[in-house]
Amino acid sequence: MGVASYVESTSMGPSELGEVDLAADGSLVVRTGAVPFGQGHDTCWAMIASDATGVPMDRIDVVSGDTAVISSSGLTAASRSAQLAGSAVLVAARKLVDLARGRAASLLEAAEADIVLDTGSGVFHVAGSPRPRVGWAEIAADAARSGESPLEAASDLIQSDGTYSFGCHVATVEVDSQTGGTVLRSLVACDDAGTLINPLIAEGQVQGGIAQGAAQVLLEDMIYDTGGNPLANNLVDYPAVSAPDLPRFTLVGMQTPTPLNPLGAKGIGESGTTGAGTAILNAVHDAVAHLGIDHIDMPATPQRIWRALRAAGRPTPQPER
Repeated sequence: MGVASYVESTSMGPSELGEVDLAADGSLVVRTGAVPFGQGHDTCWAMIASDATGVPMDRIDVVSGDTAVISSSGLTAASRSAQLAGSAVLVAARKLVDLARGRAASLLEAAEADIVLDTGSGVFHVAGSPRPRVGWAEIAADAARSGESPLEAASDLIQSDGTYSFGCHVATVEVDSQTGGTVLRSLVACDDAGTLINPLIAEGQVQGGIAQGAAQVLLEDMIYDTGGNPLANNLVDYPAVSAPDLPRFTLVGMQTPTPLNPLGAKGIGESGTTGAGTAILNAVHDAVAHLGIDHIDMPATPQRIWRALRAAGRPTPQPER
């Protein structure tokens, strides 16, 4: 059995820009410099804007990484996107609501301070009186009639410091004392990334991270010859992990919001790998510790474990005659 508890600093870089615009038909356009490559940004940013404005997600178009319309951006790296880009989208959406509240007050002939937004239906009305009311499409149409541009809001969000994700992983493995082969039997993980925008996406990132951590510890090895030429140059010599190599992971939920951004989000991109790899390697060492083995280089391949077992005096099995 192996245990690993970690604390990880996330969110490098000074700022991230987010913009939310009201289109002529009452839909929204969210623009961000954070470019996704599998993290589900478009879904998360649409969820954030929808929760703040009441506009349905299928009426929100997310534009990412277009330098023709986004003036600045940092990197999609270091587990920073949700807390910086996501928070920038949230602040911009809230600013758009404030701008729209003024328009709604004019249409409803009421004081702006008395106008509230029902985020469940996406309509503005006077507090305590749900009718009359106006929606985003009516506000956009009013702007068009007045010859004005649709409403636009932006936020260049700066976070004062990095956030700290943390968690604990527990792994159990079986090591074959004759061959050095290792089987990962179970892994329980608790990863705290603050407020989760989309728990399913966060779980997917943790699941993938655990698989990557297992592969890094047990399989993945770049081998070179004496001339420096790589010998592991395909997926036969450089094995990749697959579903049959892994058990079903048990994930324990925990959310401790950070006060450093309005979402309360922290990073989760590397959490699965950070905890799982160390827990699995600790479990391998635990399995052979009784033989006096206190170190096996990573990756703990069957060959390396077999050599450590032989060096510790574990007899080599003889073939049957």
